[in-house]
Amino acid sequence: MGFQEIENLLKEEQWTRTTVNTYTVTSFQGLDAQLSTLDEEQKTEAKALCDKHLSEKERNSIIAMYISGSIQLERRGADDYLQLLNLIEMFIDNKKWNIVELLCQKVLSKSENKHALRLLADCYEQTGKEEEKYVLWERLVKVDYDEVEIVRQLAVHTLQKGNKEKAGAYYKKAIHRLIKRKDVSSVRSLFSALLEIELENFGYFMSVADQVGNVSRSTAIALLRDLELANKENIDLQIEAQKKMLSLDREDSFARENLIRSYRTKYKNHSRLKSCLDSSALTSNINRDILHSIEDFETNIAFDKGTFVFQNSTNRIGRIRSIDENDVIVDFAGQGTKEGARLSTAMAFKSLQALAKSHIWVLKSALSREKLNAKVLEDVSWTLKTLMSSYGGKISLKELKNELVPSILDVKEWTPWLNQAKKELMTNPLFDLSQNETDTYLLRSTPVSYEEKQLSVFRSEKDFYDKIRSLRDFLNAKGDVESDFFFEMVKYFSDMFLEENGAFKPIVVAGDTTFSSFLLLEDLVKKQNMNFINRPESLTFSMLYERAESIEDVFAAIRDPELKKSFIDHVVEEIPNWTKVLAQLFHSYLTGYIPDIFRSNKKMNDFVKVYRDAVENFKERSTTLIYLLRNGEPKLWTKAGINAEQLLFTELQLLDYINRCIDSRKDVQENRKNAKILMGLLFDEKAVLNYIEEGTEEHAQKIYSLVANVFDLPGGRKIEIKHAISVKFPSFRFFDEVQPIDKESVIPTGLFCTLASLEAKKKEMERIQHVDLPEVAREIGTAREMGDLRENSEYKYGKEKQSLLNNTLRRLSEEVDRATVITRDKVDPSKIGFGTKVTLLDNLKGEEVVYTIMGPWESNPNENVINLSAPFGRALLNHEVGEKFTFTLNEQMYDFTVKDISVLEF
Repeated sequence: MGFQEIENLLKEEQWTRTTVNTYTVTSFQGLDAQLSTLDEEQKTEAKALCDKHLSEKERNSIIAMYISGSIQLERRGADDYLQLLNLIEMFIDNKKWNIVELLCQKVLSKSENKHALRLLADCYEQTGKEEEKYVLWERLVKVDYDEVEIVRQLAVHTLQKGNKEKAGAYYKKAIHRLIKRKDVSSVRSLFSALLEIELENFGYFMSVADQVGNVSRSTAIALLRDLELANKENIDLQIEAQKKMLSLDREDSFARENLIRSYRTKYKNHSRLKSCLDSSALTSNINRDILHSIEDFETNIAFDKGTFVFQNSTNRIGRIRSIDENDVIVDFAGQGTKEGARLSTAMAFKSLQALAKSHIWVLKSALSREKLNAKVLEDVSWTLKTLMSSYGGKISLKELKNELVPSILDVKEWTPWLNQAKKELMTNPLFDLSQNETDTYLLRSTPVSYEEKQLSVFRSEKDFYDKIRSLRDFLNAKGDVESDFFFEMVKYFSDMFLEENGAFKPIVVAGDTTFSSFLLLEDLVKKQNMNFINRPESLTFSMLYERAESIEDVFAAIRDPELKKSFIDHVVEEIPNWTKVLAQLFHSYLTGYIPDIFRSNKKMNDFVKVYRDAVENFKERSTTLIYLLRNGEPKLWTKAGINAEQLLFTELQLLDYINRCIDSRKDVQENRKNAKILMGLLFDEKAVLNYIEEGTEEHAQKIYSLVANVFDLPGGRKIEIKHAISVKFPSFRFFDEVQPIDKESVIPTGLFCTLASLEAKKKEMERIQHVDLPEVAREIGTAREMGDLRENSEYKYGKEKQSLLNNTLRRLSEEVDRATVITRDKVDPSKIGFGTKVTLLDNLKGEEVVYTIMGPWESNPNENVINLSAPFGRALLNHEVGEKFTFTLNEQMYDFTVKDISVLEF
């Protein structure tokens, strides 16, 4: 079919005045066959011709509408379905149901369009295909989240089929949708119908009443009356409903009378029922807040013979032995008297708190710590229920910890137990999340669905990417993706592309959340097969790409790894210069994913630029350079024109830069991590030492000038390099070193030591840094978890110990930096100095004495090993054999003659 053939068909339709009744299914099948022969350019021409014909000649042309609509549907433009939907309406008006079905199915083959679903369902209803209609309705309510009446009809239909569970789900869906759009006047009939199916789900009905009460108190009270009547055999549930009514309307005399009647029934055998009713003013005409009266009554009625109580002033658990209008006698644990503690009734009500037998405080007083510890570790669900019940049905994680640690659980047991508890809190349907309080959980009387609970988590997340993580958790847990709860999560992302009227809005600037929402919705539709999700089908990644101000900044801001991968895949598929783009994006996604794409596309020569850029701009690309040093391909450095020496020198320069950043408090955590990696590459893996070993003295001069100038190089590393150079090049002179012992020198400066002493000090530093400090940090963390730091002696001791270790480490580091290793061949045997053993004649005592002259690390005065830097050691230096000398130290006169000088073995 060419341009001319379509024009002839349009003219023929116009001349012959072909009507709707003329068309058959075969007519449209013939048009489809002819359309299939056109290429894309011909389809564009055909669509333009048909659109012009509709606007200028015949706006109801069936052929033009069908050809234009079919091409647009295939291309999924902004008005994908408009022409075809208008065409369907025309055939509905003429009751051409077989063609209506054909056209609807054509649209539905591309998308779950709610208009097409509704029209096809109407078609089935008109043609008596009832079961097919209900199947269509089930599909419709999955994509039309405003539809309520059809949901109600599905509930009725499903119930007639005998499926109560599915019917209940439909009733709940309808109720949820009505509440969401604040149309609560229609809720009651659905509420009543659901009561007949799921009467036992009391908690759900109370929750509905709560939500309705936010819109209409009178409607909520009507629902609660229905709930009260439905539970006439359960006095406790009736009381809950009656109390809820009074919380909504304190003047509801009918609810008040019913509540009093319920209390009389529940506590008919209680010895103090009348006095509790009277004292609370529930039954009198006193002008008092009904909620205060209820609170007083329930507090007082809880006190009876055998009731466990807690005394706030003494933190004691007891049990009521007897109670009357005047006195209460309580047996407290460990009181040591048989008479019991006598309190006036008024005082008892003020100072005592009634506890259930299952209250955690009662259990603590009755059971040993060992038994409770075993029970808590073994049965997480029981523990959570017990604690929530003890705290009035609601508990925070902080309260949970305070109750368990250290009275039941050891500090080290808390974290593993908490991880299990969090899992139980999310998966057990009896636990729910508080909507208003962070890290607080509720105990429900009836189960809450996982979907509803996860929606609460989703709503509570403030960060965009935390919401994405929450949605992924929902999918990973196999949550019901057809539920309205899931739809609300998805709608958060799809609404970014919608105007208030539901039309797709134009994207002016595409930021990271726009890209992330687009990629997430695309993933749900294409990979998860969720065709019911509303998303801008005409919008493409390349269109968003053109609207991004900085594609690097956008990509870097995306904090979901899967979305980053999807972003990269789209760049490769849709952006012509993708190699250049991915080279830029690599710095924000340092994994093997991008290099693998270059490799699989045989474009590694383009990726080499990343290696060269990382070296040339090492300060800006520090993280990239370190990643490539650890994970890159060695041969690519050569391809990038970077030789081994240049790379080694760049690493040392980068270490200097990173240490300076740490000193100026810039990105400290990240820079410390990178500094540790570089130290490992340069020194632990012996890159610098190998360069010295394999090079000439000129190489040693180059490398030492870099090492010596690295800012804040950890103690001992410079000495290690100096020693290696000295061993290979004995005559090497270090530009920054004061010569250790010179015959012309009078008093040496610096910290002289043996290699063995230096190694010992370095090992001591390593132990403090990697053993002692981490251990004390763990002790501090454990102590911190125990509570109030002001009264925490373990915490204070830990901090003092940490400070002492840090000071020791700092002192050692400074000493090691100043240290100069003296080898035996550098010792001058003609004079007293470092490394010499000297025999002196004490002229005052007339006896010989032997001293060994060493540095501060090796000195031991008790063994006559003298520190040459100490005053006594300085007085001995540089004297020769046969020389007589005297000196005074601390008001004591010394008179020596040097008898012998020898060099020590070390």
